[in-house]
Amino acid sequence: MLKPGGSSHIGAESKPAKTIDQMIALMSERGLVITDEAELRQVLFDCNYYRLSGYFRSFQVNPAAGDNRYRPGTRDVDFLVPYAMDEKLRNIILKGTAKVELTLRSRIAYLLASDGNAYTYMDPESYQDVRSKRGELLRDNLLRNMDKWMKMSNEVCMRHYRRKGGPVPVWAAVETFPFDTLSRMLSLHTDAKALRELYRSVGLRTNLRTSSEVVHAMVYLRNLCSHHARLWHREMVIPSPMTRDMKTAFADFEYGEKSVASSLLALMYLVRNIEGDDGYAMVIRRFLDSNEAYASGIRTALHWE
Repeated sequence: MLKPGGSSHIGAESKPAKTIDQMIALMSERGLVITDEAELRQVLFDCNYYRLSGYFRSFQVNPAAGDNRYRPGTRDVDFLVPYAMDEKLRNIILKGTAKVELTLRSRIAYLLASDGNAYTYMDPESYQDVRSKRGELLRDNLLRNMDKWMKMSNEVCMRHYRRKGGPVPVWAAVETFPFDTLSRMLSLHTDAKALRELYRSVGLRTNLRTSSEVVHAMVYLRNLCSHHARLWHREMVIPSPMTRDMKTAFADFEYGEKSVASSLLALMYLVRNIEGDDGYAMVIRRFLDSNEAYASGIRTALHWE
């Protein structure tokens, strides 16, 4: 049986697990018009009630206040369609963020090496002396992470360097770093010349901090998609800054504050500057144009807490 609520611990406050039949009955009692019970039953079995609940919140009367009744006329397809479209959009996004990630990796390695910093990326002096709110040096955590990923790598080139016992050049090291570690490296590195060249090469002609925030937002967007998170009506915790160049490049692209669409605009802009055309942007725009109700949910962030 599946459980749409409660704790796994046995106790007075634990809620009993509900069967799929009971879940469907509850949704029906709350006013949902079920058009295809077999399809709804399969989705509940495959995707988890709580994952699906993020999609039907916008069709409920006042979920933040505990009123989970569905607004009159709400049908199961109203949220099952966005659920299915999110899966397709996540795959589209992952292709774009992969392009951004791989490009940033390659270009920063080249630029650092060209600047005489091919072997200084593990030196604490290569990073800013910035502390977290808890007083920890951010560069210390970064250096530990970079060292961890290099030691964990089983790539042929890394085994070669380990066997020789010599230093690992930055162009080999960056290939072991995940996108979030690369993003932290870019945000803390002190080689401003290399960073400015890197960001300008992907169309970010703003200050280094804003540019690093754009990259951080791409990491967050990529992570959402990698973990199969809901995009429809999502409020982005880490939204991308909107530069003047981005707005000019896609002046007719609609987006709301903290919406997924705002980060999509940034992603389209970066890929356009990397690839030199609007092919990727057109894929996203055609996809959103195929369903206006879904597109509205990508352009609009909702907060239910």
